[in-house]
Amino acid sequence: MTKIGITDRFALLMVIIFYITTVAIGFFYHPKAIERAEGLIKNSKMLNHIVLVKFKPTLTSVDLQLITDGGYSLQEIEGVKDLNFTENFSPEGLNQGFTHSLTMKFATAEDRDSIYLPHPIHQKFVKLFVPFTESVLVYDYWD
Repeated sequence: MTKIGITDRFALLMVIIFYITTVAIGFFYHPKAIERAEGLIKNSKMLNHIVLVKFKPTLTSVDLQLITDGGYSLQEIEGVKDLNFTENFSPEGLNQGFTHSLTMKFATAEDRDSIYLPHPIHQKFVKLFVPFTESVLVYDYWD
């Protein structure tokens, strides 16, 4: 039988300590890692806020440009992740008079409710926008 020297014993001790530490860390932190990953997946969903607009027939191109500029100013609000203001071009003819849409994305409902909706830029846009509208439809969903 071979004798084990002090260096070999020290190396064996280090390997044992390494494996015990690895198992302990895995045992205590693995459930938290799973919770964090689930939280990241949940938080990766975006809240889509869609505003469909039916403008009054008296809307002029100058008015529409003011509304478009005002709509795009909403992206300055913290929490608005993506914004698009566009005209409907569907060939199906099912738009029921809604000619434009304003769509934006938020990471959380709190961003929409507590930051965006009461924000002065949004309030200013609403005051500009509403008098030119005949009807507005708002639809929000998680994606």
